[in-house]
Amino acid sequence: MTVLAIVSLIHGATVFNSAFDRANAAFLEDDFQTAIKGYEQLVSDGVADADLFYNLGNAYYRAGRLGPAIANYERALHLRPDFESADRNLAQCLGETQRQLSAPLPPPWQQALLFWHSGLTPKASLVVALACWILVWALLAIRLKWRRPYLRRAAVISAVVAVMFGLSSWVKEHPPLLAVANNDNVPVRYGIGPDETLRFELFAGDRVVVERRADGWIRVATAGGERGWVEEDELTLVGPPYSRPPDASADREEGRS
Repeated sequence: MTVLAIVSLIHGATVFNSAFDRANAAFLEDDFQTAIKGYEQLVSDGVADADLFYNLGNAYYRAGRLGPAIANYERALHLRPDFESADRNLAQCLGETQRQLSAPLPPPWQQALLFWHSGLTPKASLVVALACWILVWALLAIRLKWRRPYLRRAAVISAVVAVMFGLSSWVKEHPPLLAVANNDNVPVRYGIGPDETLRFELFAGDRVVVERRADGWIRVATAGGERGWVEEDELTLVGPPYSRPPDASADREEGRS
C-alpha cells in the first residue's frame, strides 16, 4: 500500500488542526486505532478533504478493516478524481475482497452522455460550463453587428458544450449514494427486520447503491441488480454526507481482536 500522505503546514493551516498532526503521528507509530479516532473526529467536525479520507482509508486498511478503507478511498476519489495513490490503493483493496464485485454503474443515460467526464471534478465541469455560457452570449452579441453564419454555429456549439458540462457538474455534485459492507456474511433480506427471509449476502468491501433508508435499515442494489434490505450498522456510507462506520470506535475494535 502507498504510505501516508503528509499534507503541508500551509495547506493544513486552513483545513486541518492539530488533531490531524496527532493522527498522522499515531499512524506512523503503527497505532492505527488512535489514528482512526483522530481522523474520524475531523470528519465529524465537518472536514471533507481528499487527503484526510486517503489517510483514513490507509489507517482502516492497516487495522484490517477492508470495508471502511474502501469507503474512504471512494470518498477521496470523489473529491479528487485524479488522486492516483487513492485509486491504486482502492484497486488493491478491491482485489482482496472475496468476490471482487464491480461498483454499481450509473444509469444508462449517464453512461451514454457523460462517458467522458470521469476524470473531472464538479468544480472543473462547472467552470467550463460557465465559460461556454458566457461565450454563447458574447458570440450572439457580436453577431448583432457582424452577421456571419459561423458565429451562429459557434454559439450553438458553445451552448451544447455548456449544457453538457453543466450536466456533468450536477451529476458529480449529486452522485448515487454508495455504501460498503463492513464485514463478511452481511445478510440482505427481502424486507425490513431480522426475521425476514434471507435473499443473499454481502462480504467485506462489497459496494452497493443506497436506494432507500427506513427504521435503521437500508435498501441496497448491487451492480448485478440484486436488491434487498440491510441493517444500517452493517454498512459504511460513502456519502456525502460523511459519517463514521458504526463500529469505528477503538473499544469495539479491540473487542474483536
